Amino acid sequence: MVVPLLGSLIYFVWFPHGGVGQTAYTATKLFTLVYPFLFLRRIGTKGLRPERGTKGSSVAWGIGSGLAICAAGALLMLSPLGAVVRDSASAVTSRAESLGFIKHYLLFSVFICVFHSGLEEFYWRWFVYGQLREKVKPVLAHVLAAVSFAAHHLVVTLQFFPTGLAVFLALCVAVGGLIWSWMYEKHGGLLGCWVSHLCVDALLMGIGYQLITGG
Repeated sequence: MVVPLLGSLIYFVWFPHGGVGQTAYTATKLFTLVYPFLFLRRIGTKGLRPERGTKGSSVAWGIGSGLAICAAGALLMLSPLGAVVRDSASAVTSRAESLGFIKHYLLFSVFICVFHSGLEEFYWRWFVYGQLREKVKPVLAHVLAAVSFAAHHLVVTLQFFPTGLAVFLALCVAVGGLIWSWMYEKHGGLLGCWVSHLCVDALLMGIGYQLITGG
C-alpha cells in the first residue's frame, strides 16, 4: 500500500531529474506488476475477469462511469479551478521534459491510458482491495484502498498545483478509487474498472497535452 507512495517521493520530490528518478519510476511500476504474482499460488486468480454473464454489464458500467467522470473533469476545466490548472502549465512542461516524456508524449499517453490504467486496476483493485476485503470490514477495505491509491497521486499533484487544488484533486482520485473498487465488487472482475479508468486517463493526458503545447 505504501510502496507506490515512496516511489513517487523518489522520482517526483527527492530525485526529480536524471537517471535516478527515471529508474525509480520504472522500478515502482515493475513492482506493482510483479509483486502480486508472488502470492498467486495462495490467493488464486479469481476476480481478474468478470464473472460469467457480467461482461457486457461491466463494460457498460465502465463506459458510463468513465464518460461521467470525464464530463465532470471537462466542467472543472471550464470553472475558475481550470484557470489555476492552466497557470501551472510551465511546471508540467518542465517536469515532463526532466522525466523524458515530452519527446514521446503520444506513446507515453497510449502507455498511460491502455497499459498503466490496467496495471493500476490490477494492483489497487484486484490485489490491494481484494486482499483488504479478506482482512477488514468491506467499508474499511474500500476506504483504505482508495486512500492508499490517492496517496501517491497527492505527491504528484503537489508538484504542479497550489496545495488546496492538489489536495482537492487527490480527493477526486480517492473518490475514483471508491467507484472502481465498488464496480470491481459488483461485477467480480477488472474489465469495467479498466474501461472507466482508461477513459479518465485519456482526459487527463489530453489536458496535459494542452498544458504542454499551450493549446
